[in-house]
Amino acid sequence: MRMTLFIFVLAITVSAFGVQAGHLSEYDRQIVASCMVLKAACDGAEGMQAVLNVILTRANGYLHQLVGQTIKHGAFSCMSSVWKTSSPNYSPLIRRAQEHGKTYEKALQLIGIMERGLLWDNTYGATHYHATYIRPYWVSDMSYITTIGGHHFHSEDRRRLASR
Repeated sequence: MRMTLFIFVLAITVSAFGVQAGHLSEYDRQIVASCMVLKAACDGAEGMQAVLNVILTRANGYLHQLVGQTIKHGAFSCMSSVWKTSSPNYSPLIRRAQEHGKTYEKALQLIGIMERGLLWDNTYGATHYHATYIRPYWVSDMSYITTIGGHHFHSEDRRRLASR
């Protein structure tokens, strides 16, 4: 019985998301946590987890690609003040997110869970999301997956991809 439970837990851990082993630097954690807080603090831990899952899905599970996906031009509007500079400074965004206190700490905890490969994907593979009160131009090319808090989550429409 114990061996079966161990194998089950090990299988879940390994397949939790296919996250590549490793850890982010403290600064990288701060950047990703800031994005999570600034985009989804109003949706609580579940919403911040969803944003982290979208970032991780876009990075194909590779931790070393998380920050690149977070700061990518046009990816997350909360980072727009940094896109426009030739030498990015994330400190103002990090300070703004840290003002959320316990919410920011929760974002860092979620990142730690992700680094251990134990973060459940509550978006079921979503690559995009938007506030529920808008309809972006790109949504017609996506498949709706779920709604978490004030955001709808989508992935690329697999039917369109298959017909290419």
